[in-house]
Amino acid sequence: MKLAVFQESRVGGRASNQDRVLLTHTRDAVLMVVADGMGGHLQGEVAAQITVDLLGELFHQQAVPKLQHPNRFLINAISAAHQAILDYAVQHRLPEIPCTTVVVALIQDDMLFWCHVGDSRLYVLDQNGLRLRSRDHSQVQRMIDQGMLTEEGALVHPERNKIYNCLGATQDPDIDIGERQFLSPGVTVMMCSDGLWSQVGNEELQKVFARRHVGQVMPALMTVAERRAGAGGDNLSAVAVTLLDPAVDIAHLPGMLDTARMPAKLPRPAVDPTVETMHREILASLPPKP
Repeated sequence: MKLAVFQESRVGGRASNQDRVLLTHTRDAVLMVVADGMGGHLQGEVAAQITVDLLGELFHQQAVPKLQHPNRFLINAISAAHQAILDYAVQHRLPEIPCTTVVVALIQDDMLFWCHVGDSRLYVLDQNGLRLRSRDHSQVQRMIDQGMLTEEGALVHPERNKIYNCLGATQDPDIDIGERQFLSPGVTVMMCSDGLWSQVGNEELQKVFARRHVGQVMPALMTVAERRAGAGGDNLSAVAVTLLDPAVDIAHLPGMLDTARMPAKLPRPAVDPTVETMHREILASLPPKP
């Protein structure tokens, strides 16, 4: 596969970044993950970090060089991440279980397999515009579905940040498996946290991606979203790829990936602070036991 690739996470107007992203590959498959740690839960970045690390590890264990049962992998891997978060909270005796959203995409054999939990989104854009957008697991999306709220109204609704489905909750997550999509050269798959999509509408996305690849669009898109959100803006993160014609020469071009030529990319090491560092910080912040 030849791809234009992009991944970035910015702190925005927050004191810390609870988003985590991953783009990794084998010769025949690409895995993309965005996890948005939930700010209302203790150390949501812990849950997000556990999620991207475990999904990357399981992908490289099982994609040799591609997955035999992609949807089964997605369900099992996300379920394993949910359980790992619960186990971590018990092991370290946390007073509150950290939680996170997650959206995952797997590309192999010119097909996109994907799923999500929460309100981090997946978009598929082609020459005809926006082909697909994931449906948020949020209170405002329910209101939209019931005709009680418009898409525009949802962006400013006081409950716009409330979601009912995540990893780390006491109940098992409802893993939403999307319909697989055939991908041809020129198609873009973009995944992002709500810090980005809340600032950029569908029509804008269709316009800026027309006849452009992710490297030409995403850096400016991130900057626009960050500026619109202002000083109180959320973390914003994205992972995106545009499929390229197999005949195109991308040697030595920045922001390009040829999975057949580049060695399998292992998951990136945990960003600083690492999960263990965060654990020590959590323990230090807890009140002493009586």
